[in-house]
Amino acid sequence: MTADVSGSVSGLCLMVRPEHLEDVEASLRDLDWVEIHARDEVTGRLIVVQEHRTIEEHQRGLRRLQEIPHVLTADLVVHHNLPLFDDGTDNRRSG
Repeated sequence: MTADVSGSVSGLCLMVRPEHLEDVEASLRDLDWVEIHARDEVTGRLIVVQEHRTIEEHQRGLRRLQEIPHVLTADLVVHHNLPLFDDGTDNRRSG
C-alpha cells in the first residue's frame, strides 16, 4: 500500500454562553465527524476535534460548527493533514 496525504483533523475552541452549553453539546453529538474533548461550564468553552477526508469537507465542517445555534465563535486552534493508504485506511492506526 502506498500512502498519500488525504484526511484532515483539526482542534477547535467553541465559545458558547454557559446557559446554552448543553444545547450545543447535543447538536455536536448529532454530528458523526465531531468529538467533544473538553468543556468548561463557567466560561462556556468547548474543545472539539473534527475529522474529514478532504480539506473542502473540513472547511464546510468549520462553517457548519459556526452556524450551530448559540455558538458565538468556533476558532481553529490546530490543523493537521493525515496520511491515508490508497485504500482509504488510516496510516496512523496500522501496526
